[in-house]
Parts: sequence; structure tokens; C-alpha cells
Amino acid sequence: GRVDRSAANKDTEDGFERDLRTVFIAQVARKADERDLFAFFCECGKVTDVRIIKDTQTKRSKGIAYVEFETMESCPAAVAKSGQIICGFPCIIQASQAEKNIAAKQAAQAAALKDQPARINLSNLHKDIGQDDVQALFSPFGHVMHASIQRDHTGPTNRGVVTFKEMDEANKAVAALNGFDLAGQRLICVLQAPAAPPPAPPGGMHMQGM
Repeated sequence: GRVDRSAANKDTEDGFERDLRTVFIAQVARKADERDLFAFFCECGKVTDVRIIKDTQTKRSKGIAYVEFETMESCPAAVAKSGQIICGFPCIIQASQAEKNIAAKQAAQAAALKDQPARINLSNLHKDIGQDDVQALFSPFGHVMHASIQRDHTGPTNRGVVTFKEMDEANKAVAALNGFDLAGQRLICVLQAPAAPPPAPPGGMHMQGM
């Protein structure tokens, strides 16, 4: 029988979205039941599901639970209650794994942007200023990968481009040199916005042609 892949993908996305609305609780008191957890968390938002993980043999609580809310906006308030007492024991409350994965992905994207080459567009460059002069002016701030002058034969000044290896270096250079008096002209430096990394496909890899 054929598997309906769109339905399978939808299940994965629904599960992922449900994870974002779920918090994980550790150190749950053995005597605490679903009603206790429901009462504890209902002030954070509407609770739609409470699962206490139990030993399959003894049916006793393992001291961990999951609480699912109607909206993910309730989760930060729930996590903020970590350390409060449920049935005599302080509990530990954490965001679900999915939320941690999203935070990790955002951190990785920020790191990737930080390591991307950064371009600074220069304008109002004095006609006597050459490529070597620009390179010498900007190199104290970091690794200049490329510097070029775009000569404007009609206007009174030229334009240029400087590319740094890292965004941090480019930011420092712009902060120091924008408005700098270079051979009697006020240099204008504008940091070009970095290209956003391509979005990751939802749900990981999909098999093609199956």
C-alpha cells in the first residue's frame, strides 16, 4: 500500500508544534497525580494534556512528566515556576527538546552570519585616494579580504568597497571610520546587510521519488 507522504509530514509537523507547547517536569513527587499537575500549571495558561511517566511493571511514577498547553506562549510562564513545590517536592521544569533545538538552530545561524564576509560600501572618496590607501586605512581593524575603488569620471568623488573576513571587524571599522576626514573629504562607510542563510526544510530530509 502507498504511504500518503503529505499526511506523514503533517503528523511530523503537528508533533513538532505540539512539542513547542509542551514542558518537561523532573523531580515530580511520587504521590503527585495528573490533577495536582493540572492545578499547578493551569494559572500559566490552558492545559490540554498532562502525562506522568510511569514504570510499565509497577505502574509507579518515575518522577517525570510532560504538560502540554493550548498555546506555546504559556511555556515561559510554566518554566518560570521551576523550583516551586508540588506535593511537598520542588520540581524542575524545562522547555521541551523541540524548543531547545530551535534555540540551538538560531544560535548556529547567528554564528554562521558572524563568520560570513562583510562588505562595507564607501562613498565620498577623494579622487587621489587609491586602492592601497583604502587597504591601509581599513587593515588595522581586521583581515581585509578585498578593497577596490570604483572611479566616477563625472562626479567630484569616487566610491569603493572593502570586504572584511568577519562581521565584527567590519562593524568596528565602520564605527571608527564613518565620517573620517580623508584628504579633506568626509568618508561615508555603510555596512551592507548580510545575506540571510537559506531556510532549513521543515522536518529534516525528505526522500525524493519514493
